[in-house]
Amino acid sequence: MLAQDKMKSGARPLRLRLVKVKIGKTTMWMLTSVLDRKKLSHKKIIKYYKMRWGVEVEFRGLKQTIDRRNLRCRNSARVYVELDWSIRAMAFAELIALRQQIPGGDEIPTQTDQDYDTKDRSLANTMRALRTCMRNLNKYTDPNHDLLWQLSRALVQKYHNRTNKKARYHPKNPDKKPLGEPQIRKLSSEERARLKKLNDQIAI
Repeated sequence: MLAQDKMKSGARPLRLRLVKVKIGKTTMWMLTSVLDRKKLSHKKIIKYYKMRWGVEVEFRGLKQTIDRRNLRCRNSARVYVELDWSIRAMAFAELIALRQQIPGGDEIPTQTDQDYDTKDRSLANTMRALRTCMRNLNKYTDPNHDLLWQLSRALVQKYHNRTNKKARYHPKNPDKKPLGEPQIRKLSSEERARLKKLNDQIAI
């Protein structure tokens, strides 16, 4: 529904705060329902926005690595169950691998690098270790190279790339112009009267 149609419907208006923040070299405009600046400062907004990247990475892992881009169930209720268990399984697998990777977190020796970062864990290598173990349940495994050992090494491969990263991305579309800054205007007298009428009805 368009904003104009929403206003004409007589629905309760939204009270939002427009915030201008700079993340890196990019200036961004954001809307939030937290009107109190003390509860949600500019620093917190930037912090929370940067945390979104972790969520996007998990979604990519769910769709690509776990192969849940298309769900198998045809019943609407069972689809939610399938998705719920897929997310739980992915989380459990990552937590088990994380436990083995944190230095000093388990008796099994992990990597030698003391500067361990939880972002170094690899969901793909974690699932590869689990699937390898399940395919070889009837085979003898060296205790020094068992499932927990493989999970402790399920890390992102680090390498020094010497190629130009610009070649990986498509060139910018010249026809796609940036949106620019939002156009802000004051309420008209008619809109102010309508807003006052709505507020009076809500108060009653």
